[in-house]
Amino acid sequence: MEKQNKSIIEAISETVVNAFGDEDFALPLAAWQASSPTSNEINEQYTVEIKAYQATPTPACDKATALKLLKHFARKDFRDFWTTPVFEYLPAVSEGTMKLCETVYPHDEAIRYAKELIATLSVKELAKDFLYGVAHNAPEYRTALACYYYIKNLPEHEFEKKYVGSVVGKNGEFEDKYNESRCEICGYQHTVSIEPKMQFWHINMDMANFYFDGRMGRSSLNAAIIFLEEYKKLSSPKHSIADYEHFKKIIEVIENLPQNMTSGKLRRELKQSGLLQMTLDQIEVFINTLGYLDILHSDDSHGMIYVHTPEREMLYPLSDRGYAEHPVNRWTHKCGIDYDSISMLFDGIYE
Repeated sequence: MEKQNKSIIEAISETVVNAFGDEDFALPLAAWQASSPTSNEINEQYTVEIKAYQATPTPACDKATALKLLKHFARKDFRDFWTTPVFEYLPAVSEGTMKLCETVYPHDEAIRYAKELIATLSVKELAKDFLYGVAHNAPEYRTALACYYYIKNLPEHEFEKKYVGSVVGKNGEFEDKYNESRCEICGYQHTVSIEPKMQFWHINMDMANFYFDGRMGRSSLNAAIIFLEEYKKLSSPKHSIADYEHFKKIIEVIENLPQNMTSGKLRRELKQSGLLQMTLDQIEVFINTLGYLDILHSDDSHGMIYVHTPEREMLYPLSDRGYAEHPVNRWTHKCGIDYDSISMLFDGIYE
């Protein structure tokens, strides 16, 4: 039993470290999660709850109520979520906005499915939806364009275990460490947590990222698939060329900023412009997306629309660049704005 609890703690630690990048935070949380109450007890209770739901599904709520439930979930402390039933969220599960777990495919099947998925989409409509999402602060319309190009530029490849660093081996020498379930090339993770309640947590945090932040991981095929599937369920908004004109004003603000401007400082400047009705966190995600779309990048780093960059080749941020992601983490105002990318993405889409 002690050995089993230790493996649970290690598994949870890795999950939380991956999510937050903070081992000092992860270990106490993991130990708490596995011991008070035990993971086995939590998941047994959850399994009973879900089997009862599957036998007699909770009636679906409307979309607005489902989004309120999702927002409540996203704001709930993980420790409270872990130790309480999920019945309050089940109307949103029946409606479809929240999920019980992620659908996971074998690696090669996931690649094929993703390519088939983007073949059903219009890149012009994706571009118009992105501009609409920026102008009207509709995060759910802002992720699909980058997801499209991420999948489009994925190279043909076999599964390659994700390199996650080095450890000291039995002989005292450093040995490479690999994540056995995640592909280093496309980021696809072909397994999910063995704990069903953790599956509920992970998939619905993705749903919250989609609907409330417009956040897409830079190298995750899992997120790209999930977001495009969800995007296809959305109704088409009322596009207008005014959305593009609004976007150009945002770009003009960036163009006129001081020469020493960095991506880490950019979000406050954009907030103060009054052009973005977003929170600072949403603006940070928006700036990352400008990097993904090759609008803001340095000379030695690129986003998603022209090439695929494996995670190991992504450049780390410089110390004073804040928490922006590759490639905008190396951007400064001196790098300029890639107007060729803007033109390629948006010119002529309203014709």
